[in-house]
Formats: sequence, structure tokens, C-alpha cells
Amino acid sequence: MAFLELGERLRQRGQLAAAATVALAGLGHYPAVADAHDLLARIRADQGNDAGAIAAWHATLECDTGHLGARKGLAFIAFRSGEFALAERYLEAAAMGAPHDATILAALDRVRSLPRGSTEDAVRLADPASGVLLFDMQGMRLAGTVADSGDVSVADAVSADAAGLAREATRAARLLGLGAVRHIVLETADARIAVIPVRHDAALLLHRSASTPLGRLLALGGRAAHAAREWLERMQ
Repeated sequence: MAFLELGERLRQRGQLAAAATVALAGLGHYPAVADAHDLLARIRADQGNDAGAIAAWHATLECDTGHLGARKGLAFIAFRSGEFALAERYLEAAAMGAPHDATILAALDRVRSLPRGSTEDAVRLADPASGVLLFDMQGMRLAGTVADSGDVSVADAVSADAAGLAREATRAARLLGLGAVRHIVLETADARIAVIPVRHDAALLLHRSASTPLGRLLALGGRAAHAAREWLERMQ
């Protein structure tokens, strides 16, 4: 595991290409080590490769769902791209894991004092009468809301559960050699729900009544996913 220290030293010296080579070599031997993915993410962030950093930090959270550095890193990328509401959510998650960390609390106060962008515009994707929820693959709500039968928002809990469902479906499809998951449909007595991957790091949930034809549900979901993908790309 000495590659972690070596890679960090190279990163701090500004030798980013060499640091990335060390990190990738280490990951080849230890793909389940969260700190190895975190090291690569910090290197990618230093290189200005936000997409690479985000992917590496999501991989970090796949290995360790409570990894503090990954939450802080994702907040930094969101802040740098002007997505202050998203940065706030990641910092809130980090603060839950380290409630006495002064740097996190100060960053959270700073982000909360800034004006918000049009994050919630991302939910106006298909039909405003439908519940549309956009979330990342770690279960963090990015935009939108859904409510229970008492009109109480359950968006955060649903985001966490839907992300877990999407991850497990993706793993199962990969193990069975079935290719990429295009959608997951849940049917109950009162509702039809579609979970649709938007890209590798995000998915959406579309909630409609049980009387909605399946074809219409998937058509709405397809348009919603397209709009969400464009919105996410603009935010990076």
C-alpha cells in the first residue's frame, strides 16, 4: 500500500502525470481500496479533469459509502461548477460523518450564503404532474421530489433506495452478460414507477398512476432522461 503515500507526494509536488500512473498501478492491484480511488480523484481534480474526478470519487463511495474525502471532493467539484445546492448536499452528508470538523462546517456556511442556481429546473423534464426524481448512484438527491400518500416528501429516502436498486440491477445484468440496463419498472396496485439510468453516475425515477400505460411511462421516462442528461452535462 506504499503507492498511496508515493502518489500523494507526487501530487503535492505537482507531478500529476507520474502521480496518476502510480495511482492507476495501485488500483490495478487493490481495486476495492477506497483511498486508492480517492487518490486518483484528487489527482484528476488537480488536472482539471472534473469528469474523471467525479467518476473516481463515486468509485470511492462504492468501496466505502461513508468516505469523508469523497463527499468533500464531490462538494468541491459542484462548488467549482457553480452548483451550490448540490455542493451543500454533499457537505451536509460529510458533516453527518464528521460533525465537529471545522473546515466542513465553515464550507457549509459559505455555500449556504451563496445564491442558488436553477437546480430544480431539472425536474421539469416530462410531465409537471408526475413525480420526477433525479439522483446520483450513491443515493444523493440531485433534483426533484416525490411524496407519499399523505403528501409528505420522501425524496431523500427514495433516492437512497432507488440508487441501491439501480446498482444491484446493473451488477446482475453484468454478471449475467445481459448488457446495459435500460430501465427498471415497478408496478403496484396504485402506481407504476420507472427507474431509468441517465448516465453512469446518475439515474431518475418517474412515478405515475397505475392506470398509465407502460409504453407511455417509458416514453415519458426517455424524454426525462434525455433532458436530465443535458442538464447534468451543463452543470459540469
